[in-house]
Amino acid sequence: MAVNIPIRLVRKGGDLIPLDVTTLTLDVDRGVNPHTTPLGGGKRWAFDFNMAKAVILLEGIIADDELTSQTTDLGQKSTATLDFSRTSAVNNNGNLLLDSLVSQWEITANDLTNNDFDNYKIPRMNLKSESNDVVEIYFIKSDTTYGYDLGSSGKYHVSIVEAGGTMRTAAEIAGYLTDLINSSLNSSYLSNRFTALRVNSNITNNTNEAVDITQVTAGNNSNGVTPSWVGYSTTPHTTLFTGGEPSSSAFTSMSAGDKVMLLYGTLNNSNDGGITAISKGHLKSKRDTLGHGLAGISQQDLKYGDYIIGIQIPFNSTIDNDAGDKYIAKNFFMPTGGMENVVTKHPRQAQLASSVISNPNDNDETTFIKGAVTKATFVQIGGEPIYQFNIQFVPVDSIL
Repeated sequence: MAVNIPIRLVRKGGDLIPLDVTTLTLDVDRGVNPHTTPLGGGKRWAFDFNMAKAVILLEGIIADDELTSQTTDLGQKSTATLDFSRTSAVNNNGNLLLDSLVSQWEITANDLTNNDFDNYKIPRMNLKSESNDVVEIYFIKSDTTYGYDLGSSGKYHVSIVEAGGTMRTAAEIAGYLTDLINSSLNSSYLSNRFTALRVNSNITNNTNEAVDITQVTAGNNSNGVTPSWVGYSTTPHTTLFTGGEPSSSAFTSMSAGDKVMLLYGTLNNSNDGGITAISKGHLKSKRDTLGHGLAGISQQDLKYGDYIIGIQIPFNSTIDNDAGDKYIAKNFFMPTGGMENVVTKHPRQAQLASSVISNPNDNDETTFIKGAVTKATFVQIGGEPIYQFNIQFVPVDSIL
């Protein structure tokens, strides 16, 4: 089954512009010029200095959103990971210490009072939803494995030790947290904001001792903020929410004329600003390319963020596809550089088309092809709200 994902232009601020492309041309000119010599019997020789030129040609149409199926949801949901097999402690060199979380929590757990939420030693975790709601979860001593409002506390809890003093295992704690988040407790308050999946530890490979927590709503508002811990120094190895992107692209809810105006205005006057013009920190800030909520956008985002700096071109791949369908969608990438080889240039290295671009300014990104638009032509068809376009994109590793 073919996977239909649009080609997307990548802007410096991280936004994507999906295009309804009808014809795609990938052109490479190796610059190899054969020559013959007198009295050589027609034999040819040439120099090949590996100085290839490349150009990508796009032809397609631009139409009102309601007239095309191209209003693909490009949003990504942010995900965090808690690994209960290990603590988050590091040594003086910043390397992770492979200490067991359960053994560390056991030191304090038996000092806790059964079903008590007031002891300052109790580990407490905060989760922030995409809509800025903050939920606090207590890890307490209790025979009730997980729940809400235990003893009229008005709080969420997960049991880390039984009332009799027996410690829960890392897999049990991970399971209780997963069940709590996915439950219908408190009118499904947690499950309306997050989903949880118990997974194997990436550190120890222990089975079901980690939890992936994913935002229900797509967006970047929660990136890099939580899960955070309060009141206890030893915590599970925690990866903050990351990967979220707004569900609206730069082309959402626009007419064909709006879209052409956006592209025409951008291509007539936009500045890359150099590799440091937008930092990774700016990419995590709240953005709205349509001009809403501009107070949340940095001045550098406003000045340089609209520059088209790359392109994502999906293709259907049968390599490493374990999902059951014939194809999975991956993005073309440009393996330039003196260290590339037959392995690094193989399609197995291509990233999934759903992969999030962590930094459009990074020359080593393989989630898209970096470069610039050198020419674009827009033609309105018969006075109708439909435009044809021809866009010429040139791959470039570094733009000065």
